[in-house]
Amino acid sequence: MTRALWVTAEPPDRNLGGGSIREAYLLETLAREVETHLLLVGTLHDELTRAALAGVTEVDVPARPPAGSRTRRRLDDLSRVLVYRQPADVIENRPRVRALSERLHSLGSFDLVCVEHDRLAPLIGTRRGGRWALTLQNLPSERKRHELVLAGSRRQRWLYEQELADARRFEAAMLEAYDLVFVPSEEDAARLDRRAVVVPNGVDTARFVPTPLPASPHLVFTGTLSWWPNVEGLTWFCAEVLPVVRARVPGVRLDIVGRAPLPEVRALARLPGVEVHADVPSVVPWIEQARAAIVPVRIGSGTRLKALEAMAAGRPVAGTAVGLEGLGLENGVHALVADQPAPLAAAVVRLLTDDEHARRVATAGTEHVRRQFGWDNVGRRFVDSLLRLLQRQAR
Repeated sequence: MTRALWVTAEPPDRNLGGGSIREAYLLETLAREVETHLLLVGTLHDELTRAALAGVTEVDVPARPPAGSRTRRRLDDLSRVLVYRQPADVIENRPRVRALSERLHSLGSFDLVCVEHDRLAPLIGTRRGGRWALTLQNLPSERKRHELVLAGSRRQRWLYEQELADARRFEAAMLEAYDLVFVPSEEDAARLDRRAVVVPNGVDTARFVPTPLPASPHLVFTGTLSWWPNVEGLTWFCAEVLPVVRARVPGVRLDIVGRAPLPEVRALARLPGVEVHADVPSVVPWIEQARAAIVPVRIGSGTRLKALEAMAAGRPVAGTAVGLEGLGLENGVHALVADQPAPLAAAVVRLLTDDEHARRVATAGTEHVRRQFGWDNVGRRFVDSLLRLLQRQAR
């Protein structure tokens, strides 16, 4: 029987953040087709996922402590671009890669090895056989390209230029090293010269179902609140967009819902009408209470599960082009898209005050998402690509 190994540093879990949710659904779909084992940094808490697997190996690798002083952070920046010449996430996860490499070969041979995220991609250097597939849920080069656009100082611009070049070299090397690379959007595939296979993020259409649109002016943001693109986007939205919305809709409230909020996110709760809800058991009630969802992300690539979940639940969505990328949305039809504070604020105000428009956008978004992004369809696409890979002649 075909044996597959899934390697990740992010616990697959349908109750955690976007990457964990994606992994849980795709991993379970694969496990229905082939004997599947999991090699994980951390602990697997999702019992449904555990029950689907033939074996689970958990490795405890302490996280690297964050750089404390400004001087230490700047030295780390210089060593990254002058010595290591790899994306920061890859450098920081070198101890995890070493630990996983040691355990991987003690588990026996596998016909298929699936590696999640760029941070663990160097595991390919330990390859001894089988087909290897890599999933890049976000392209490090896109994150650096966006950070370069937003850079405020000459030092930052120089640093991000070096990191952007390093990220592109790294991505090219991984495309050569792996038998198959997955990305979550057509846009990301184009950035990699169509050398990657698109398997989008999905949504559990049985869990997120449309409910009547509330009249109260409540907004919701859901996501991992330690993920920097989310933190940066929320900080920008609360500083530049929300005050404009409040001037038009004084009673507006924003619920920020997610796990592991950084101090920068918790501080947003000091703003009028903003509440932070950490580590909730389910985001569904918070989406149902909201009139509209926001996705003000300005950094990164891929597709946002937060947008898919809100639209599947019948909520109109307003966000940036980056935040709503990769979903095939038509601005003004399936969602409202704007990158500058004034037009984004106007879009949010309209969703809060124009009942007919809000319902029309919500309905179109719901139909689009439920038709194209259910996990059953996405999972089948993923597994079919892997099965075709297994049928190819070994390199």
